[in-house]
Amino acid sequence: WSHPARLLHADDAIVITATSAGLPIERAAGPFTSPFNTRAHYWPDRYFNVIRLEEPGRGLTGYYCNIAAPVQFDGKNVRYIDLQLDVRVYVDANGALTYAVLDEDEFEVATIQYGYDDALVSKCRDAVAQIIAMVKAREFPFDGA
Repeated sequence: WSHPARLLHADDAIVITATSAGLPIERAAGPFTSPFNTRAHYWPDRYFNVIRLEEPGRGLTGYYCNIAAPVQFDGKNVRYIDLQLDVRVYVDANGALTYAVLDEDEFEVATIQYGYDDALVSKCRDAVAQIIAMVKAREFPFDGA
């Protein structure tokens, strides 16, 4: 995926970007127009990133969490390798959070196709567990702020 974003914050611990609904996004499967206002959180030391999803007129509806190699940020571009496993976090009308682990089948195919070693698979599984723990504890960025 490739698209422009506004840089909101960057330091050694985290990079945060934002996009607006209606943004055209280039991707291998063809162009896509995002219906969400997003705020994306990228860490240089974590095997995941978290994208906060807000629908215009509805507000916060959830988060999309990519299991991915730690971000590389050169001051201008955010780059990471998506490792095909995802966690989707949903926000209900009362503000409760639920989650689902997605794309297990794609992850299994990628593990074979790209030769993920046991250490990388373990890091991916640990990242899923870390996200779930953060969701349950409502830790940043799952605190709704």
